[in-house]
Amino acid sequence: MKIYVTTTSYRGIREALGTTKLFDLKLIPEFDARGEWLEKLELVCELSGVADTAQVIPLRLTGGAFAVYQQMTPEDRKQSKKIKETLLAAFAVDRFVAYRQLTTRKLRSDESIDVFLAGLRRLSSLAGGASESLLGCVFVAGLPEHVQGALWADVRMEDLNLCQLLARAKAVLAN
Repeated sequence: MKIYVTTTSYRGIREALGTTKLFDLKLIPEFDARGEWLEKLELVCELSGVADTAQVIPLRLTGGAFAVYQQMTPEDRKQSKKIKETLLAAFAVDRFVAYRQLTTRKLRSDESIDVFLAGLRRLSSLAGGASESLLGCVFVAGLPEHVQGALWADVRMEDLNLCQLLARAKAVLAN
């Protein structure tokens, strides 16, 4: 598979891998050791018609991630599955750390409530999974105290599913 390079964008060099389509590699952020980085890379490659992500991944690795990649055998460097496994083994959060982060996670002042819940779902998955009910408890516990108080004042709170808790919390935060 060949890399075609053209300098047509104010954003920098645009590259395509094995297709006549072009895409800006800067759509893929540099590797940040988070699981969603791989998902974003795969999505950008899929939408851009790039079939072999093994040729794109090393272009966005820096620092320790690139050092880990360089230690791989030449055969493994050609297999995107092997690259992903190696990066995840080196940088992924283990389930115990994920559980600790899940149980102590709080909504940040600059964070949307939807992003907060998505982060809780990701941590829950990394920790081995949690029921919708337990995730609802973790979600409420991570909200600011005034929002928790408003939700606890609702006598039906235990009957609410996670989507309903999210909607109620959004309503409280909007006021």
